Amino acid sequence: MKWVKRLGLGLIVIVVVAGVGLYYRVTASLPDVDGEIEVKGLASSVTVERDALGVPTFRGDSRLDVGRALGFVHGQERFFQMDLMRRRAAGELAELFGADALPLDRRHRAHRMRVRATRAVAATGATERALLEAYTEGVNAGLTALGASHFEYLLLRQEPRPWVVEDSVLVVASMYFELNDADGQYESTLGLLHDVLPPELAQFLSPMGTNWDSPVDGEAFATAPVPGPGAVHAKPVSVNERLGEAPDDNMTLGSNNWAVAGSRTVHGGALLASDMHLGHAVPNIWYRAVLHSGSNTAVGVTLPGTPILVAGSNTRVAWGFTNTNGDWVDLVELETNPESPDTYRTPAGWTAFTVHEEILHVANGEPEIFTVRETIWGPVIDKDHRGTLRAARWIAHDVGGVNLALGELETAASLDDALAIAQRSGIPPQNFVCADSAGAIAWTIAGRIPRRFGFDGRLPSSWADGARGWDGWLDSEDYPVIRNPEAGILWTANARVVGGSMLDELGDGGYDLGARARQIRDDLLELDEASEQDMLEIQLDDRALFMDTWRSYLLAGINDDDLHRILEDEWTGRASTDSVGYRVVRELRLAIYEEVLSALTADA
Repeated sequence: MKWVKRLGLGLIVIVVVAGVGLYYRVTASLPDVDGEIEVKGLASSVTVERDALGVPTFRGDSRLDVGRALGFVHGQERFFQMDLMRRRAAGELAELFGADALPLDRRHRAHRMRVRATRAVAATGATERALLEAYTEGVNAGLTALGASHFEYLLLRQEPRPWVVEDSVLVVASMYFELNDADGQYESTLGLLHDVLPPELAQFLSPMGTNWDSPVDGEAFATAPVPGPGAVHAKPVSVNERLGEAPDDNMTLGSNNWAVAGSRTVHGGALLASDMHLGHAVPNIWYRAVLHSGSNTAVGVTLPGTPILVAGSNTRVAWGFTNTNGDWVDLVELETNPESPDTYRTPAGWTAFTVHEEILHVANGEPEIFTVRETIWGPVIDKDHRGTLRAARWIAHDVGGVNLALGELETAASLDDALAIAQRSGIPPQNFVCADSAGAIAWTIAGRIPRRFGFDGRLPSSWADGARGWDGWLDSEDYPVIRNPEAGILWTANARVVGGSMLDELGDGGYDLGARARQIRDDLLELDEASEQDMLEIQLDDRALFMDTWRSYLLAGINDDDLHRILEDEWTGRASTDSVGYRVVRELRLAIYEEVLSALTADA
């Protein structure tokens, strides 16, 4: 039996050795947070100090040195996150994860973002290019300085690929995929509804807004009238049959921001609050930092993969964002030549598709050849319900649509400076709310706005005859802007912010319901001498005002004693963890919503 004992002892030794080896491999991948390290390329030393929460403060003589140090820290702490973002935008995830990632890669590779990122880098000015290069070298220095690759690569049995300059542009492009409707699904759905359903029903199901709207400029839209029986061909359904199958609302994202002018604050200075919600993730997408470069100070959040401060303050100007939900993608219906299917009609006549053979590399698998057909407007991405090919015209495709000009906000001296910088920035268009040290506030759009002609962009259409299309970018003097409104407050919450001609420029990309915006607006209007604590309390306001309206409907329309008891006794009036009533109202609303829409849209 001795050999059995020896075998058992040997297995224990192997397991212990393997465990110790794994422990040292993982701990060796942790970032350096103490001591000194020599980083090639620095013109002078940079110090990185961390507070009790681990938030770093960078101090250097120049922005290039601070950018290099920021790249070093990002590379050590967030490289896997950065890697996923660049690969997502470029359609290169299967190279890391294998064939399961191919469907997403095909969808994103159709946009050929790595090629576009290379073009964008070539178009950058010398100052921006120098910062990108310094940051890139810092990222790779941070990787090299680690004792081992990050643990995610150990799990995947992969090695990280070095960072290159265009990868930072791809990170911005990744945010386009996050914040824009890259494939035009909203427009496609509206087109289908308007093609298949009676006009009155299609209009009712796709309103530009509702009476919940609370724009800063303009009024709420009247709710479209309920169509009569002749316009509805609904199939009979029973809501009660599927109450237990209420759909998940996919964790609808919702950012908020607002500003209060100095005339309405307790101290006479303007106040800005900005809560940029995105999907929950580990780590959080944003990376807090304080950047001291020379005599300039910038405090806020960075986006790992890029060398700039995304949102925050430079002590003279503060700024923040919410997604606009404007219309930044148009679907172009292609008229192909029946006698020559490889050509399509343009204002200049029949034109051949440009064909690209893209190679999708696959971990532990054979590479796949993916064919992309391009038009003068953009890549072919799908067919509609009639079999018509469609191309996507998207602002992210153009040089200038993606850039790092936003970084100039770090040194903006005034509100007007900030507005001008925001308007020439190449980012997914955002509601840009800012405040300055003189107590002034303003709103505009950060990002490029296409100049449409011949149509409003809401439905797919053919551009073959030249009567519809885009004619470059909107000039900065034509951008929608609201400066120092009479009420002394500004607010945005992914809903419609403006009306009239300003709304015409932004289009409709599926605005959020105005209930959140209304609640914020009403909270702000109650404040005569606003303080920072008041701003925090508004951010933490969990009163369920919109759901309370639905609760009233349900109390009047449901004859179930148990549900009535819950809605009466278990309702706290808040979206709180202890409110059973809130959860019931929310789930009932989603179930009813699904059942009614399923019936009304059955023909589509």
